[in-house]
Amino acid sequence: MANDSDENRGKKVDRPGRTGRAGKTGKPDRAYKTGKTGKTGRKATERVDNAGETVYDRLNKSLKQYEKTLEKNPDDAGAWAGKASVYLKHRMYRDSLEAFEKALEIDPKNPSYLYEKGFVLLQLNREEDALKAFDMLLEIKPDSDKAWNLKTSVLCRLGQQEKALEASEKALASNSRLAGAWHAKGSALSDLGRYEEAIQAYDAALKIKPNMARAWEGKAFALYSLDRPVESIIAYDSALKINPDNAKTWTGKAMVHLRLGKYKKALDPCNKAITIKPDSADAWYCKGVALSGLDKDEEALGALERAIRIDPEHADARKARNAVSSKLGIGLEDEEEEMEEKKPEPRKSVWTRKEPTTEIIKRTGEQGREKREEKVRRSKKAGEKPEEKGDEKNRDQVKERRGKESRKNTGKGQEKK
Repeated sequence: MANDSDENRGKKVDRPGRTGRAGKTGKPDRAYKTGKTGKTGRKATERVDNAGETVYDRLNKSLKQYEKTLEKNPDDAGAWAGKASVYLKHRMYRDSLEAFEKALEIDPKNPSYLYEKGFVLLQLNREEDALKAFDMLLEIKPDSDKAWNLKTSVLCRLGQQEKALEASEKALASNSRLAGAWHAKGSALSDLGRYEEAIQAYDAALKIKPNMARAWEGKAFALYSLDRPVESIIAYDSALKINPDNAKTWTGKAMVHLRLGKYKKALDPCNKAITIKPDSADAWYCKGVALSGLDKDEEALGALERAIRIDPEHADARKARNAVSSKLGIGLEDEEEEMEEKKPEPRKSVWTRKEPTTEIIKRTGEQGREKREEKVRRSKKAGEKPEEKGDEKNRDQVKERRGKESRKNTGKGQEKK
C-alpha cells in the first residue's frame, strides 16, 4: 500500500486528486488552460442534477456544444480538448484519447493536452506511452510538478523505483519548491522501504503545501509501516479533514485500528471506505478482519469472500478467509483441494475443457454424421418390414379365400348327392 502505482498496477486509477499516492495530483487544481474555452472541459463537465436524466443524456448534452463548435471549425483545439474531457469524466478512455490526440495535432506543444493524454494513457494501462507524453511535457514545461509526480508514478508502476527517485530529484534540483515533486520522492522512497526518508520528503511537501491530502496520507502509511500507530492515526485524520472522500485513506485508518486490536473502531472507517468505493477489496478485507476480531465470524466470512470476488489475487484476504472458515469448521481449503481433484467431467461445459475447440467441433461433427448414417440404416430396415408383413397378409388372405372356395365346392357336391 506504499504507493498507488504498486497497488493499482494493471488496474485503472481514479482522476488525479482522488487518492493520495504517487500518480495522483491532489485536488483537481487544473494549472493549465485549454485553448480559448478556459479550463479543460469546464462547461462540459458541470454537474447535472435534472431528475430523469440518464448518464447517456448528460453525455450527449455535454458533448453537444463542442460538436457544434467543431462543425463550424474542425481545427478548434480547445473544442477537441473539451470533448475529450467529457469522455474522460464518463470513463470513455479510448474516445477521450482520440479527442486529445486530435487537439494535439492542432496544438502539439500544449502542456495541458499532453498532461491529460498521459493521464488517459495511464487509465488504459499504457505506461510506456504515458511516460513519453510526460517526457514531452517536461521538455516544454520542466517545472511542472504535476508532470513530475505522474512520471514518478509511471516509473513506480514499471517497477523502476530507483529511476522514479532520480526523476523526483531532478525536478527538485530545478525547483526545490515543487510540492508535487517532494511528494513523488516520498512515494518512491516509501516503495523502496525507506520510510524515515519518505517521511522527511512528505514533510517537505507539506511545508510548501499544508493542505496536500495525498502527502498526509503517504506520511500516515510510512508511520504505520514504522509501527508508530498513534502518529499514523493523526496523519490519516489530517488527510481526511482535507479530503474526506478518499476510500484509500479511510482504509488506511482502519488498518491502524486493526493493528492496535481496536476492532470495533476499525469498522466505522471500513464502512465509510466501502460507501465511497464499494469495489475496494482492501476495505472489504479490513471489514472482514474487524468482524472476525469481534467474533462475528459468519459476517466476517461474507466480507472476506466479497474481497476475494473483487480481487481473486488478494493473498491476505484468502488467508483470513481460510482462518475464519476453520473457526467455523467449514474446512474450505480441503474442499477446494477436493474440487480440484474430483472434477465431474460429464457436467463440464464444452468451453471449459482443456481439449482444443477445433477437436471438439471435429469430434462433434463425426458423431453427428454417425448418428445420421445410423438413422438412414434404421429407416431402410423399417421400410423393409412392412413389405414382409404385407406379403404374409396377402398369403393368408389367398389361403383363406382358397379354403372358402374349397368348402363351397364341397358343399355343392354333397347337395348333388
